[in-house]
Amino acid sequence: AYDAYREGRVDIRYDFRMNRVVYLIKDGNKVVDAAGRSLDPNLKPKWWRYGKSGNPFVCGRGRVAILVEDCASACCVSSVFSGVALLGTNLLDTHIKVLQKYDKVFVALDKDATQKALEIVRKLQGIVPTNMMILNQDIKDMDNATRERVLAKYA
Repeated sequence: AYDAYREGRVDIRYDFRMNRVVYLIKDGNKVVDAAGRSLDPNLKPKWWRYGKSGNPFVCGRGRVAILVEDCASACCVSSVFSGVALLGTNLLDTHIKVLQKYDKVFVALDKDATQKALEIVRKLQGIVPTNMMILNQDIKDMDNATRERVLAKYA
């Protein structure tokens, strides 16, 4: 997420009380929520939702969206596509409202959520052209060269 932060595609803060990196969730220019990732591997839950907006986290301004599970993954694809994070694996109506604005959506959930990804593809296909990305590892865990090679297949 550092590149997205450095290039101004994401607004990230630090919650010193909870020791979390906090990704601000915006609706236009207005902050409506936030999601924080623990910096302590022993702290549970790993992710903390600060509000109850139900809005997904969006990073990037492309016309094609990559639907992922978490904010860091959304930031990783934001140089080429718009990264949209579910903040989990459940597709909500508030997510659909955001996703229907894109020309195309690729669902790229972690490998362990393949069944859930297929369900999301089926649900979205009637609303916006949607396909699934088959990934061997999470986008945020790929090195830059591998990530760019994978994303180039879908660009």
